[in-house]
Amino acid sequence: MATSLTSVVRPKAGRLDDTLGLIVEVSKLLERHGSPDNRALIGGIAGEETGTIAFTSEFDELVADAEYVSWLTRASAENSPAILLSRSVAVEIPLGRSGSTARGTVLEAYVSRIVPGRLDAVMELTTAAFDFLESMGATNCRLMQLQNAGSLSETLVATWEFENMRAYGRAGDAFMTDPKGQAVTEMLTSATNPITVVTSSVYRDAGI
Repeated sequence: MATSLTSVVRPKAGRLDDTLGLIVEVSKLLERHGSPDNRALIGGIAGEETGTIAFTSEFDELVADAEYVSWLTRASAENSPAILLSRSVAVEIPLGRSGSTARGTVLEAYVSRIVPGRLDAVMELTTAAFDFLESMGATNCRLMQLQNAGSLSETLVATWEFENMRAYGRAGDAFMTDPKGQAVTEMLTSATNPITVVTSSVYRDAGI
């Protein structure tokens, strides 16, 4: 069961490349400390999060590391190229299923709240959605719960990835035309839907 730390920043005007450079720097530092799965995702179609960068890494204990503390000081300084918007912890919820864990260039994320007493139905819905999405070429389907996330604490985050926007678009269309996709859509729009959607966003991999 994976646990990750996500920091969301908004690059200052004209400072996107500098922000990505700062993220590459800390990514290499984290790798040296045993956190190889680091990633930067840029909000493409993400409402108020559009244009932000979500940097995720495996949960670590670097808060006492002098080099990491030095990086944090520079990242939060007045002349930093970005503004920190939020930081949260996500714990993966095991679904007892297998599937490709390959990364794509396009990632979709759904944040939702569980209707009280409906966890079993959430697991059923998520499994059905992931099975359908993988049949359409999606990879790295994951369900996580946010902790220490302010107003979003205890919400669920479901993510999946596609090779490119064309593949993402085909899957979106199939929710309306494919019987399995229609079944998932019906579950999401029925009166017995076990979740309430909070946000949905599309990100592109920054390729760091």
